[in-house]
Amino acid sequence: MVDRVDPQPNLPHHRLPREHLDALCTGDGGPDLVRALWHTQRSRRLLLLHAVVEAARAEPRLLGPLPPADAAREVLIRAERAAPAEFAELLLHPQVGNWAAYALRRHRGGAQARAPIWIDFGALHAVALVAAARAGLSWRTRLPARSGRVMLPSLGMAVLADSTGWQQVVAECADGVLRIGAPGAGPTVRLCSPEPEVPGWWSLRRLTVGPDPRLRVLLDDLDPYRELADPVEPDRLDAAAVARWTELLAGAWRLLHDQRPDGAEAIAAAVVSLVPLPGTDDSETRSASTGEAFGSVMVSTPPDEVTLAVALVHEFQHIKLGGLMHLVPLTTGPDEQVRYAPWRDDPRPMSGLLQGIYAFVGIAGFWRDYRLRRTGPHRRSADLEYAYARAQVREALREVRQPGSGLTGWGERLVAGLTERVEPWLADPLPAGAVRAAELIAAGHRAGWRIRHLHPPPADVRRLTRAWARDQRVELDSYRPGLLAHPQRRWSPGMLLLVRRHIAGHPLQLGPRMRALDLTEADVALVRDDLDAARAGYRARLAANAHDLNAWVGLGLSTLGPDPDSGSALLHRPELVRAVYLHAVEEGYHPDPVRLTAWLDEATAALTA
Repeated sequence: MVDRVDPQPNLPHHRLPREHLDALCTGDGGPDLVRALWHTQRSRRLLLLHAVVEAARAEPRLLGPLPPADAAREVLIRAERAAPAEFAELLLHPQVGNWAAYALRRHRGGAQARAPIWIDFGALHAVALVAAARAGLSWRTRLPARSGRVMLPSLGMAVLADSTGWQQVVAECADGVLRIGAPGAGPTVRLCSPEPEVPGWWSLRRLTVGPDPRLRVLLDDLDPYRELADPVEPDRLDAAAVARWTELLAGAWRLLHDQRPDGAEAIAAAVVSLVPLPGTDDSETRSASTGEAFGSVMVSTPPDEVTLAVALVHEFQHIKLGGLMHLVPLTTGPDEQVRYAPWRDDPRPMSGLLQGIYAFVGIAGFWRDYRLRRTGPHRRSADLEYAYARAQVREALREVRQPGSGLTGWGERLVAGLTERVEPWLADPLPAGAVRAAELIAAGHRAGWRIRHLHPPPADVRRLTRAWARDQRVELDSYRPGLLAHPQRRWSPGMLLLVRRHIAGHPLQLGPRMRALDLTEADVALVRDDLDAARAGYRARLAANAHDLNAWVGLGLSTLGPDPDSGSALLHRPELVRAVYLHAVEEGYHPDPVRLTAWLDEATAALTA
């Protein structure tokens, strides 16, 4: 195994048992499956590490003033020989994967940064130093420092006295002891009994919660490569924040363990790193993961344990599918961002849509189980969340099965397995109010996405406008809108927040936060099912501003019937209704939006999508 970082790495072929593949293709899988995916990740990490070493050997400038790549390569080989298990644990540390992938992206022009490139490539020496220390070797090198800080992957961060610019600092290890910086100028860290905090040293905290199987994670607020894209500064949590995260994690883990012990055991095998993310202005909990940091979950501080449990399920699903996507291709052809995803405000590539479907199958499954254990307002809210997630998955599976989707055989097998799993869920009885509310949110998001991102063919718009103005009958037998670029900002949280408050029994008062999300009394009337007041409000908004996209969507939602596929052209092709309206105005007409929509309903009756 010592040849893994040699120029010709001898890596095994990986084969997953059929039962693991079948489980993956239904969104399921236990701890044995997760351990098999970790085994495949080991090979991927070795290849990444090999690529970093070879790039630095071929271009010494990538390491700048630091020692050459061969010095790190030699000690990595020695460390793997001396302590293969310790070497593998370090190699599989999530942020090691993220670092290697980022360094290679930057080298190949896929990322830009203010730091000299040797700061990123130089983390190779930090990985080698930790590997040597874990193996009990003695070694001396130089490491890159960002503003006086040096990250030792999986251990923590040295904080030096000189905190300016980009630097190199001496570092050494012997007998499991690491020293960073010149004698007396940096911290000394003992691997056998690491102290939580010593002068100049921040340890990565380790959290252990719950009954067996216990969840053990690193709470990573330090590593520059802990997030999705460019390196980030440390954001050290204070003691109160760590205590809060521990409390939330313990509650979430109890919930997951009690609800599905087998599922909890699989999550415990997969999730090894928890990265706190900064919050956002809209107070929504954000979570993320990346295939390069297999085993890491990023999440902003959630309001409660239920939200954190959902985030863990969500990202666990991404982790599993990311592992599968490293083994087999699920899509073919260009992966363009053109697809509608019911959980995103922007167009997505097919691979991203598959990832979202996979995650939301897990989320819907969570709410399906969770709601049965709740009563009162908690049950009503959980019924809504299940109905909504179920509707999102149904919509996305319909999207991904469209002709020309670009799925490989493996992709088709995945979609078939997920469809088979969720099909019985559509028959689960739910309160009519929850189903209606979920369909309102889902239909509104779909219409809101279309009106922002789809562009009707100008010839269709001119033809329809001319026929409407002449009161002539016309019928479209085909319709292929194009895709418009649109600013990547969130536009959908308002209606979701309003419906959630209504289902939970909270008063629908439009305070500053609600109005900042472009909510008005018309939206309140819609959610309360006062359709006449809603239509009047939306028509007034459009009279004041014909470019009010949310008013167009709201007016369409007022036509939604009990069938999720019901409603007018304004709900299913709002971009076309709006375009015809605006063109008619340009031609000097003053159409009534409701009557124009009724006319377009007849003109588009033959269209099926």
